[in-house]
Amino acid sequence: ATIGVIAGFGRTEKPFMKAGEKYYLMRAKGRKWPITRGVAMIAALHPHGGGRHQHPGKPTTVSKHSPPGRKVGLIGARQSGRSKRSRGSR
Repeated sequence: ATIGVIAGFGRTEKPFMKAGEKYYLMRAKGRKWPITRGVAMIAALHPHGGGRHQHPGKPTTVSKHSPPGRKVGLIGARQSGRSKRSRGSR
């Protein structure tokens, strides 16, 4: 049997009041935060970036043989687009 209570229990129930608190927590866990979407970036920084409004601008499916830096979106997708109905179902 365990005696006592776990230290720091209930820490996650308290909300983050400042962005810096979340930043330092994620840094301690070795994670990148905040995560910026590709469409929100400029074209020089991401293949989905640029344009007058936020849209990928080109198909998001890329080949699995693409060079690093181009591999964003659906990498080596088995299919793109809607799936076809099977022959038996009508």
